[in-house]
Amino acid sequence: MWKLGQLSMPVEQLPTGTVMVHPSASVTKGGAVSYARVSSADQKAHLDRQIARLSEFAASRHLTVTDIVKEIGSGLNGHRRAMLKILRNPASRTVTGS
Repeated sequence: MWKLGQLSMPVEQLPTGTVMVHPSASVTKGGAVSYARVSSADQKAHLDRQIARLSEFAASRHLTVTDIVKEIGSGLNGHRRAMLKILRNPASRTVTGS
């Protein structure tokens, strides 16, 4: 979706593969959703560390986290049900992700 330029805000991909979305100031007002994902169940413990980092990030940007979403599943097939649910929700104005 972002590679096709279908988002209404600037997006870049870092050398690490992380996709950064640069929202305007008006988008960052209100609540934020924190999204963390790991590839397999044996990495489940990493979810809490990701959420901790995302919480610190949100606090540094003065964002109020209204929802925390954790997902376990491979990123290879693109089937990320929880992420798609967030993206379809018009109330999800700001998403922090790891």
